[in-house]
Amino acid sequence: MQEFRRFVRGPVGKVLLAAIILPFVISGFYGYFVGGSTGDVVAEVEGSKITRGVVNQRVERVRNMLREQSPNMNPALLDSFVRPEMVLDGIVNEQLILSAAEQSNMVFSEKQVAADIYKVPLFQVDGKFSEQRFERELRARGMNPQTYVQGLRQDMLKEQFRAGFMQTDFSLPLELNEQRRLGEQSRDIRYVQLDIDSLRKQFTVSDEDVKAFYDDNQGEFMRPEEFKVSYVELSADKYTDQVSVTDEEVEAEYDVRKSIMEEAGAGDARRHVSHILIELNDDRDLDQAKARAREAAKAIADGASFADVAAQYSDDLGSAQSGGELGVVSKGALPEEMETAIAELSPGTVSAPVVTDAGVHLIFVTQEDTATALPSLADLSDQIRADLTKARAESLLNEDVSKLEELLYEHPDLQSPAEQVGVSVVTTDWIDLAAANAPLSLPQVQQALNSEQVRQQGHNSDLIEVDSTHYIAVRIAEDKPAEPMPLDEVSFAIRERLKGELAMDKVQQLAKMAEKTIEEGGNLESVATLFDVEIAEQEGLQRGGAEPAMEVVNGAFSAPRAAEGDASPVSITRLGNGSVVAYQVTSVADGNAEPLSAAQQQAALIELGNVEGQRNFRQVVALLRDEGDVELYPSRLSANQGE
Repeated sequence: MQEFRRFVRGPVGKVLLAAIILPFVISGFYGYFVGGSTGDVVAEVEGSKITRGVVNQRVERVRNMLREQSPNMNPALLDSFVRPEMVLDGIVNEQLILSAAEQSNMVFSEKQVAADIYKVPLFQVDGKFSEQRFERELRARGMNPQTYVQGLRQDMLKEQFRAGFMQTDFSLPLELNEQRRLGEQSRDIRYVQLDIDSLRKQFTVSDEDVKAFYDDNQGEFMRPEEFKVSYVELSADKYTDQVSVTDEEVEAEYDVRKSIMEEAGAGDARRHVSHILIELNDDRDLDQAKARAREAAKAIADGASFADVAAQYSDDLGSAQSGGELGVVSKGALPEEMETAIAELSPGTVSAPVVTDAGVHLIFVTQEDTATALPSLADLSDQIRADLTKARAESLLNEDVSKLEELLYEHPDLQSPAEQVGVSVVTTDWIDLAAANAPLSLPQVQQALNSEQVRQQGHNSDLIEVDSTHYIAVRIAEDKPAEPMPLDEVSFAIRERLKGELAMDKVQQLAKMAEKTIEEGGNLESVATLFDVEIAEQEGLQRGGAEPAMEVVNGAFSAPRAAEGDASPVSITRLGNGSVVAYQVTSVADGNAEPLSAAQQQAALIELGNVEGQRNFRQVVALLRDEGDVELYPSRLSANQGE
């Protein structure tokens, strides 16, 4: 079983992991293919335009996700890792997949989407779908229900298209056996290593050589340009101490909130409601809908449960799957006709047919909770005071934000604007901009510091919005040009570098001699004598291993299989650090020695089929890119680039 686990975690598993991650990185772009000015359009895919704003929005989403997962990640590294070009490539692929799915007449109705939305935990309250929660969560993300449903439908169409390739492949037991034979195979080797670090210690470099290298390569030993940066910050926290809230104001706000809660039915007896909806459509008029509702009501009267009848008759797909349950319904959440009927129903009784714009309903109050008292002024006073304080502080902040934005343009420094809004100017010591601490390390602040306006022209930056309650403006107070580093600070690095170059020359010389020795029929012992090292052995090498070195392992598994009892010819490989290894394979042991149980074999066959499906789908996407109508304008990804 150990070998089987290695097989699953080996190259096959890695390929599968990459295939799973890729769709996550490139998916979720629904609603992005909208028009824009010609200069903003960075790609056209099958007639749909992708704008720069869409790409930048997605770039920030991915970067924010990575920041949440790795808060200490270097911002510069994050920016270089998640690039607009990479994200644009993913968006193009997704649009090609969507177009291909639509051209294949694949369909995923909005009713099917709605049924899935009902199951999303984010949109549920007490385990039941909540329309208010649904709309609130979408608003918080800058979306509306229509675009969300349409986008989700598109995502499901793309998944249908993917599944047609990725879930229809299969593997045969013979293929599995061959994969196991190769994937679990192990090899034994003998090797000698000419280590460059050991050779480096054999050389010495004089002070004169160090000085000469320093003088000849002055440009390599420069301190980076340094700056003193001045900045001012505005944040809502600064204004909290400047505002006060009286007890009378708290009480007045409580009265307003209490009125709103009473109007919404808060504190009233909570009723758990279920319903059966008979829709009106092209095939069913109002009279026919009422007749079907009466048929459903008769089934309930004859002893069938409301839940079973809802599953059979209701056209509300989301609630029908859960016995027609709508959960606890607050005032204003349902049409007036339904709310009137609910108010008149006793728990455990079914209403007469109720007509609304949606159709004909049968309503059932499953449970009524005891009415609860609304929170008292004492219960809410602290929260109300905090809310009013926060709102007033943000109001003062917004006033100063507007004022400071103008002052930054009107004054050649930060001191005057800062005094007029009552904040202090902070000036750093000498720093390298790329290694600045917060808040100067924020990406938007770094962008401003490196802009022509601030760095070259010496002006104040625009007021930068860090978030809705935090703003900052910066300017370069002083700059110090790059300058040579003293010799004593870099002499050790130079000495080691020169020793490394001498060692590398020696390695190259000995490697050529070893290759010639092997060509003339010399064995591994001859190479060991040349390198002046002992022969080492390692047994049981596995594919993808890193010992004694990845290059050696890869080479050993690439070597032809020698006859039983013989060793392979001696090969030489160079490692990433410059060292050289000569090796030969002395033994090969195939995998697949331990049989799998029926369940293990079935799982492995499914996994191999998935891997082949992933490979096939990548080929399909490549074909769509080759044959699709795709125009890319990568130079437009930067707002500073012209047409």
